[in-house]
Amino acid sequence: MPGPKKIFLTLIALSVAATVFAQCTTSDDIFAVKKTIRKTNKCNNNIFENAGCKTPPAPPACSGTLSTDVVALSFGINNPPASAIDTEALAAQFACQDQITTATFKYIWKKYDAMINDGKTEDEAEQKARKQLDKIPDVCSNVTVAQDTSGVIIPSVGPQCAAAVGNPGDLIDASKLRDCLHTLVQVWYDNRYGPAPQPLRPNIILILSDDQRWDTTDSKHSPFGTDIMPALRAELGGAGLEFNEAFMTTPLCCPSRSSILRGQYAHTTGVYGNAPPNGGAVDFDDTSSVGTWLRDSGYHTMFLGKYLNGYTMLWDETQGELPYIPPGWNDWHAFEQVKYYDYNLLDGQIKIYYGTNEEDYSTDVLRTRAVSMINNAAQLGQPFFLYLAPKAPHGPWEPAPRHIGMFASATPWRPPSHNEADVSDKPLWLQAIPLLTDTDIAEIDAIRIAQLEMLQAMDELVAAVMQAVHDNQIDQNTIVVYFADNGWSWGEHRRKAKNIPYEEAIRSPMFVYYPKLVPLPRTDSRFALNIDLSPTFAELAGVSPTIPVDGQSLVRVFDDTAPAWRTDFMTEGYANGREWATVRESIWKYTEYVDGEQELYNLEDDPYELNNVAYLPENAQCVQDMAARLREIRPGWPDDTLPGDDSEDEGWAD
Repeated sequence: MPGPKKIFLTLIALSVAATVFAQCTTSDDIFAVKKTIRKTNKCNNNIFENAGCKTPPAPPACSGTLSTDVVALSFGINNPPASAIDTEALAAQFACQDQITTATFKYIWKKYDAMINDGKTEDEAEQKARKQLDKIPDVCSNVTVAQDTSGVIIPSVGPQCAAAVGNPGDLIDASKLRDCLHTLVQVWYDNRYGPAPQPLRPNIILILSDDQRWDTTDSKHSPFGTDIMPALRAELGGAGLEFNEAFMTTPLCCPSRSSILRGQYAHTTGVYGNAPPNGGAVDFDDTSSVGTWLRDSGYHTMFLGKYLNGYTMLWDETQGELPYIPPGWNDWHAFEQVKYYDYNLLDGQIKIYYGTNEEDYSTDVLRTRAVSMINNAAQLGQPFFLYLAPKAPHGPWEPAPRHIGMFASATPWRPPSHNEADVSDKPLWLQAIPLLTDTDIAEIDAIRIAQLEMLQAMDELVAAVMQAVHDNQIDQNTIVVYFADNGWSWGEHRRKAKNIPYEEAIRSPMFVYYPKLVPLPRTDSRFALNIDLSPTFAELAGVSPTIPVDGQSLVRVFDDTAPAWRTDFMTEGYANGREWATVRESIWKYTEYVDGEQELYNLEDDPYELNNVAYLPENAQCVQDMAARLREIRPGWPDDTLPGDDSEDEGWAD
């Protein structure tokens, strides 16, 4: 087995300057950009026509990856074409492909030329630049995607706009295609590579669920064959980006939420568990977080819902202290008790009590408050950041009354790893866990049904948030991200809950709505992590974190222009006595425990992690390579490990 080869991106404090090149401002620069794109387009077209192709010149450094981004967007899988095509038989398709490449090329060239050489205003330059884009419906309407006898599919565009083109036999949606292409090339010029780029500074909404498995949004667990969360999948997935490989770096509430706020691994934040020592709100350094970064840059920042475990330990009411408000938040509306009924929700430092009536159900209360906060913030004339964190579907498992019984007919979940019979290949801590009893299994089945039912109120919350975004006409300048703080096990490997290195605990649902960078829906299989969220928001806002971050901005993944991306990542856990660290790549997954025990799984052959192959002689090199990789990501492992806690290992304490 060959040792894994990696692309490791050293992550430091993010700066917008890191993604903005020395801007092209001279006639020579413009000519060089024009020549590179035009020659590359011509080369690809020559291949279509079975003609010769000279290597295009390199673009000027000031344009960054603009030339390659534009060509890749314009040609898609035909960059370069795999072979020549019959341009007579496919004349309409070839003409459409040519119009796409001409339009994007001329948009960049004409806009540069108008603003730098002709001194035009931005609006004047925009009108001149988009003329060829506006011809796409004339050329591409009524054109069907075709496949040449050589196997080449034409026309093709990058995945960002592929939904408007479709597959062989599909009729191109030419207007949608034009709009998608225009959105991207305009953002690339105005906000990234033009002579005076400006940060996008959208409104930012993060919706964070609690204890939600990654596979609980579609129809997989539905007895009705319909999506569990139809609004989420329609409003965000159906109009944006779904990451099907999203993960939490520590699958436990407080460490994960701390990592989200600061963009750092738990071993960097020092928050290992949900309670002291080495955990809880008292061990979180709140002096620098995504809240402070955005507020200091002029954002109106709002927090609503669950903060960090042990939040009430941050003030002493016996000494007359008022509820604590962490730095960085203009509006603070945190749970004092994280519950579904009978709780206080803060309004600043004022406690508002909610009782046991149906209308007090906390997910619904947060939904109503979120809509009001969005409505108010939209009128302020400044960008806003809303961190919306309901309790659902965390235990105790209490669906809203209107949803109780909705999933009672769901088929029991019995994957191959359910109540795993033979765990002799597993670490000693798991071998010590007995098989689940019938009573245990019945309890887990009930939890599963309740969690699916609780997600209905969450889905209604998503729908209400998106409706408020649309109603306030801020939908084109707002990013909405849906994520979870950790997953949950439904009996896999004899387990209930999280705080373990297995897939059920570390994977998250993730959806992104942001029309300026994701004009059309698509699915992305690159690794996205909870520690990426705050660096992403910082770059969008045009600010630099005041601390080194371990995560990486996803902005260039959103618009599919990242020249390279991580091929592996680390997760870590601090369950007392069995602290662990994992390196996860697309196929291989290696876990090492603080006591030296190891696990290795080939996820392609063994997606349920049934067969630990760490101790097979033929895998010795792979284990050695991945153990070394672990220490590249976390140089102090295992000596930097301090114990966390098991407070949410099998239970549901807040």
